[in-house]
Amino acid sequence: MEQHVLDLVCGMLKNGHEVFVWCPNGVPQKWYENAGAKVTSATLNFDFDPIYIGSLALFLKKNKIDIVHAHEVKVVTNAILAAFLAGVGVRISHTHTPISEWGIPKIMRMATCFGYSFLVRFFCTKEVALTQSRKRIKMTEGIPEKKLVVIPNGVEVGKYVIDAITKESAKREVRLKYSIPADAFVFALLGRMSPEKGHLVALRAFTEFLKSNTVADKVYLLFAGGGVLEDVIRKEVSDLGLTTRVAVTGYFDKNDKIKLFSAVDVLLFPSTAEGFGIVMLEGMAFGVPVLCSNLEVLEEVGDGTVMFFEAGNHKNLADKMVGLYSKRDNLGTLIAGARTRVEELYSMERFIDSYNRLYQQLLEDIQ
Repeated sequence: MEQHVLDLVCGMLKNGHEVFVWCPNGVPQKWYENAGAKVTSATLNFDFDPIYIGSLALFLKKNKIDIVHAHEVKVVTNAILAAFLAGVGVRISHTHTPISEWGIPKIMRMATCFGYSFLVRFFCTKEVALTQSRKRIKMTEGIPEKKLVVIPNGVEVGKYVIDAITKESAKREVRLKYSIPADAFVFALLGRMSPEKGHLVALRAFTEFLKSNTVADKVYLLFAGGGVLEDVIRKEVSDLGLTTRVAVTGYFDKNDKIKLFSAVDVLLFPSTAEGFGIVMLEGMAFGVPVLCSNLEVLEEVGDGTVMFFEAGNHKNLADKMVGLYSKRDNLGTLIAGARTRVEELYSMERFIDSYNRLYQQLLEDIQ
């Protein structure tokens, strides 16, 4: 979500708009500041925070804000109410992963869906869905179709096209740093370590993969990223006796992502819940074969240009890893198709243009 906001910030600034961001202290705050946004550090202390709402409403009035675009349920709830009180004419909400797919008790999902759909119906101008499948799910959660607009994420395709010499140099650097042989075959998962991202599924699948008689000795697994599950993953790797075959980087600078992709032979994307799958899109743009879970949204984004396994099923993932490894030298057509799909449907230019048109249309509608 933070990358999505950064992309919006950069795109709107590039098009000559003034951009304000309210967000908590942290690394993303620095991203937005460095991009040129006017950033206010603000943290929600409660799910419903009257002080936050009042402060934001005053800020919006003082700065004569035309559009408020809020992300994720807690912030949306408070920011949209503040915008309503401040008389902001365009109020856009965006919960990236549909609430009904959250890993919380059913009664909490139902209550959250009811409250959120009520908010969108009566206080929001539009709710964004990242794909058509996300739109359909949001409609089942009670959000009217007329309130929904579909705008997919995008990536800067050119950023993921690098020359062979640069790629080889980055590959050597990363593999040396994490004690991976230069000639190894590397499966990797890039992204934060949280339960829905499927790191444990990938680790168990890799364990099964190594039991196959068809695989070479030099096959490694790379977990790039940190998060709440990092210590759990490190312990599991140690308990399985795989510390020499599984590398865990911890948090990495986002500017190093291209280097990490350079060191990867296959990108694993075993999420059990996703709003879109931006890392998968980045892998497709870079030219890395992608093997991901068969969530409806990922099938929609990847279509026939990536490979799928049954979500949450580590044995099925292991089987697909074996099959993919066996045809590792014949993936050129798949790779080319994935990159073309990103260029045609998910470019950053298309992303920014879609939001520009949405913002302009909504402003015209209230005049």
